[in-house]
Formats: sequence, C-alpha cells, structure tokens
Amino acid sequence: MLDRIFIPRDLRASLRKTLLWSLIVAFLAAIVTQVMYGHYFPEIYARFGHRLLVYGFLVTLIVAMPFIAIFFSMTMRLSTMNSQLKEIARRDGLTGLLNRTALEKIVRDRSGEPREAGADDDALILIDIDHFKTINDTHGHAAGDHVLRMVAVCIVGNVFERDHVARIGGEEFAVYLLGAGPTGAVEAAERIRTALEENKSYFEGKVIRVTASIGGALYPQEADFGAIFQGADFALYRAKRGGRNQCEFNGLPGIWHTPEEKSGLDDSDAA
Repeated sequence: MLDRIFIPRDLRASLRKTLLWSLIVAFLAAIVTQVMYGHYFPEIYARFGHRLLVYGFLVTLIVAMPFIAIFFSMTMRLSTMNSQLKEIARRDGLTGLLNRTALEKIVRDRSGEPREAGADDDALILIDIDHFKTINDTHGHAAGDHVLRMVAVCIVGNVFERDHVARIGGEEFAVYLLGAGPTGAVEAAERIRTALEENKSYFEGKVIRVTASIGGALYPQEADFGAIFQGADFALYRAKRGGRNQCEFNGLPGIWHTPEEKSGLDDSDAA
C-alpha cells in the first residue's frame, strides 16, 4: 500500500504524485494558517483572512513542489535500482539465463496457479553438456565460457518464449516447459539436442563442437519440485549411461534417442 502511495513507477506517475502531494500540503498549510490566525490574531484574520489563506496556499505550493518533486524522483530511482538488483540476483552472470533459485520460484508459483481442465502437463528437462571438462582442458576456460554462452543461446532459440530456461550448474541447464505435454516435451528436448549437435562454435579460429545429454520428466500441477527434478535427473543419468548425446524421459516409454532410431521405429510400426 505504501509503495503505491510513495513510489512512482514512471515519470508521468512521478509528476502526478508531485502535483497531488503539493496540493495536499498547500491545502493543509491554508488550514493551519486559518486556525492559527483565527485563534491568536482574530483581528488580523477578520480583516485579511481571505488573502492570508490564498497567500499561504500559494506560497506553500511554490515552496513545497520542488522538494516533493525531488523526493519522488529519488524514490523512483531507488525503486528502479532495486528492481534491477532483484533481476540481477535472478540471473546467471555468464549466460544471462535464470539461475536455479529463480527457476524453482517460478515453478512453485506456477504450481499454485489455476489451469484449464484437460490442459497438458508442464515438463522439466535437464541438459548436460557432454565431456565439458575436456573442452576446458583442451581449449581453456575462456573457450568453455564461450561454449556455455553458445549453448544458452541455442537452448533459448529452440523453446517457446513462454518457457523458462536456466543455468543450474557448471555445464548443466534446465528448461521448464509450460503446457508442453509428453509430445511437446519430447519434441523440445530433441530439437535442443539436434541443434547443439549441428551447431559449430568458433573460438580463436578453432571449431568446437558440443553434444548434450538430456533427461526430462512431466510436471503435473501440484507436483513436488524435488521429486520431479529427481525424476528428470534419473532420466539424464540414463542418457549419459546409454552413450550420451541422447534424450531420456522419466515415465515415458518408447522415447527415441536419435532421429535415426525414431525413423527406424516409424518404419517398423508401418510394417
């Protein structure tokens, strides 16, 4: 409530609040002038009462307005800085993605929101860059940072704007897919995996190729974040154990690992 009264959101709001509060202060000054002169100087008030009220109002308005304007300008700047600091605290410094704490808050807030009947479940996928330590050891940590930024861009470019992408560890990323359902979640994971595999990252004249192992799990409403995260993590472990550069989903049978396997499954079904 106090924020709405004393903290303007933009310049127009600051000007409106400055004018409003200046008028309020001037009006109060006029009342004080009336009471003071009426009680202590009744003769002067009887003769010049109307003028005193007008002069008191105008002088107070002129004097108060710049000070109130400065006050609201400072509060607006402080509010903007505070918002910027909050946003910085939510972001990973290297990639600009959400950090793990911010992602968990988004997921938990989402769990409490009402959804339409029959809507597809959300999904959580974890993405781990394969053999990232080798990249650092071979090309240096600057190259590793470059690869992480490239991976972040690649992931964001292969999900919907409504989805939330985070860097949750050194070379581990997470995507919270809103209303994806099993089909949408699998397709998003495969898009990301394929995009990373096909991408060429250039650093100081050298080409660095990366692949990623991906594990995922559906996230029904009111589900426990820890349990779903553990399910996606188990799927990620299966993807790594199965040879890396593949997608696994917890609780979804028949998930293909590569486009070739998917093609083979489709051919066998057709036969």
